[in-house]
Amino acid sequence: MGAAFLIATALFMSLAGIVLCWRAWTRHALGWRVVVGAVALWGLSTWAWIAGFGPEIGIALALETAALLALAFILTRIEVRPAQVVRDRIAPPLPRRRHGRGIARALTAGLLGFAAAIGLAVLFATRAPLAEQTRLILAALAMPSLWCGAIAWTVCDRRLLLQIGVFLGLAATSAGITFITA
Repeated sequence: MGAAFLIATALFMSLAGIVLCWRAWTRHALGWRVVVGAVALWGLSTWAWIAGFGPEIGIALALETAALLALAFILTRIEVRPAQVVRDRIAPPLPRRRHGRGIARALTAGLLGFAAAIGLAVLFATRAPLAEQTRLILAALAMPSLWCGAIAWTVCDRRLLLQIGVFLGLAATSAGITFITA
C-alpha cells in the first residue's frame, strides 16, 4: 500500500509540475512564480521516488518519469494545421555571403560543445560520490542534454569567442581533473 501510494503521488506531482510549466509558458503574467511551484513539485516528486525505491533507483526513476510524462503531455498538444496554398513567385537573388562564421559556429556547437559535454559527463561518471552504476547512468543521461544545451547556446548567442572559451575551458578542466587525479 505504501509503495503504490508513493508511486501515484510521485506521478501526480510530476504531471502537475509539467502542467505548471506549460501554464507559465502560455501565460506570462505570473511565469516565474508558477515555475518555482513546478520546481517545488518536481523536488517533492523526486523525494517520493527516493522514499519508495531508494536513492539509486529513485533518482533515475524521477528523471525518466518526468521526461516521459513531458513527452506524453507535448504529444497531446500537437495541432495539425491545414496546408496553405503555395503561390508562385520569383524570389529576388540572395546577396553573396561569406560562410566562415557559420562554419565556425557549427564547429563550435558540434565539436567543442561535444568535447565540453563529454568531459563533464566523464568527470561526473568517475568522480561523483555515488554508486558506480548510478554515476554511469546519470552521466549517460546528462551528456546528450549538456550537448544540446551547448548547441542551443551557440545557435542563440552571437558572442562566438565567449562560447569557444567556455567550451575549451570546460573540456580542458574536466579532462585535467579526470586524468590527473586518476
